[in-house]
Amino acid sequence: MNGSTNSSGRLQWKWVVVGVVVGAVIAGASFLIVLPTFHSTPIQALVLLAGFIATGAIVGYMSPGVTIKEASIAGGLVALVVVAFLSATGAALGQDLLRNLLLLVLGFGLSWIGAWVGEKLQGSEGHSEEETKRLFTDVQAKWVIVGVILGFALNVLGVFLVTPLFRLSLNVAFGVFLVSLTVTGFIVAYKSPGVTLKEPAIAGFLAVLLDWSFLEFMLELHVSGGYLAFGLILGFCLNLFGAWLGEKYQMSLEAQEAESVAASS
Repeated sequence: MNGSTNSSGRLQWKWVVVGVVVGAVIAGASFLIVLPTFHSTPIQALVLLAGFIATGAIVGYMSPGVTIKEASIAGGLVALVVVAFLSATGAALGQDLLRNLLLLVLGFGLSWIGAWVGEKLQGSEGHSEEETKRLFTDVQAKWVIVGVILGFALNVLGVFLVTPLFRLSLNVAFGVFLVSLTVTGFIVAYKSPGVTLKEPAIAGFLAVLLDWSFLEFMLELHVSGGYLAFGLILGFCLNLFGAWLGEKYQMSLEAQEAESVAASS
């Protein structure tokens, strides 16, 4: 990991506070943007949950050492504030006790997942020679998981937060969806060790499948098999393209660093 490690295992309250502030901004802004346009409770809940993932990822990535528990506590506290706000304002999302309890649990859990993703993106762990060889050949399940979580969060936040600014234009929504897939592939490939082209591509496929599951089973919006197949192919190809860009960028930075070391020696 970059920076110092939290070897003592003590809670870093600074990052709990930072996480609460970041989470409150993300959750508050997301909900206020979505509320006037999307009156569907599942959509409002989905945006909030994606915000918890983003909160954990930001804290995990920006903080030195391992701060997964700090991000989790922050997510739980933000969820508590959100539930209190929704209940006080009479919003439909906050009027069901079971739903509120579930939101609290998911706020903690999804922030933990986001923090794990942030820690993985923060820096590369050390690898033995044998492990380094496998980085270039085997599928790294860890980076597939990171790509799925990151891609799903970017898809949701991108589509549901950007399209209201453009009067729900389907062209804009589709464009944001395509960009989020490409950005996911770029980030995963750039931040991961070794050559990770297939991992983001697989993650893009699975992230689109996760998007479809939400539309089909939570919003009850049926998507035909043809459109689903097209989306899965797009998810695979655009994440692969983004990963290729990420690898090229990573290689260019490594080449610049090598030149600078050679020039200084």
